[in-house]
Amino acid sequence: MNGWVEDSEGVLSYLVGERQQLRSHGAPQPELEANRLAIVAIQWQLARALGDRYSSSSEPKAHSVSS
Repeated sequence: MNGWVEDSEGVLSYLVGERQQLRSHGAPQPELEANRLAIVAIQWQLARALGDRYSSSSEPKAHSVSS
């Protein structure tokens, strides 16, 4: 999954740059909305993937209690 996260970060960066271009060139609202939805989708996927990555590697260890 490591490569997927890094690739997705690249896609997100591209989409944000595209949004800046769309806005600066006065793109129609439907184009801006499609770009926004793509950004939201990739952010959601990244958040979930990163959460899965770090929660599985940092789960607390069970401590045994001595009597």
